[in-house]
Amino acid sequence: MRIAIYSDVHGNLTALQTVLADIKKQAPDLIAFAGDLCVMGARPRACLELARSETDIFVYGNTDEALHTPPQLPAEATEAQIQRVESFLNVISWTKEKLGQDNVDWLARLPFSHRIGVTAVSSDDLLITHANPLDVNQMLVPTDEFQQELLGEVKWPNSDWEIRPLLESTTAGIIAFGHLHVPNVRRWNDMILANISSVNLPSDGDKRAKYGLLTWHKGEGWSVEKRLVAYNMHQEKEVVSFVKPPNWEFMQKQLSN
Repeated sequence: MRIAIYSDVHGNLTALQTVLADIKKQAPDLIAFAGDLCVMGARPRACLELARSETDIFVYGNTDEALHTPPQLPAEATEAQIQRVESFLNVISWTKEKLGQDNVDWLARLPFSHRIGVTAVSSDDLLITHANPLDVNQMLVPTDEFQQELLGEVKWPNSDWEIRPLLESTTAGIIAFGHLHVPNVRRWNDMILANISSVNLPSDGDKRAKYGLLTWHKGEGWSVEKRLVAYNMHQEKEVVSFVKPPNWEFMQKQLSN
């Protein structure tokens, strides 16, 4: 069984079109989406409609959730926190208007996770979720060694004791997720943790769109192929400039070479 999994489109239609075209060439048995479809991009509705037409499995992410359950400010928020939340709420409001209520309701009905069994043994299963098996916000980060090699620093310090509460109640052979836009594969006990990264807004310094191709090998287990797909960022940048959604300057900066 071969399953293509993509995540974190964030309203970038050009990148999504290119990724789905590449996925079709791989001819997987299933295509899955791991959350964060519309928010932070210029064409949320078109992304949703294309994804729905081409994808078999969906789970929701934190920005999908924010469309129907907006974030709340902490009781003692700093000025910087207030500004960040207000900016994000402006993006949420604009995105909801572009999507229409029916599409917002569809996103609200998506499941938190999706499990695929390949044998009668649950410890062989594939679990697809956005961030981790318990919530859509806490990150399963790469090892310190991986971060140091890729980024030249440990940006997200981690240890087994920090991620243990997120994983110890889950049985699976592999967990596939996005949220942190850095492709990486690591092991935790007997599970593979596969961050299949993002179609948009990369955090690894590589501007290409990314997704994962997971294959079950009978008698051997799961393998993960990282797919890197170049797309026309200039085209998407022009759309952002024309549409000018809230925070469009940030979007343009992310699309710059």
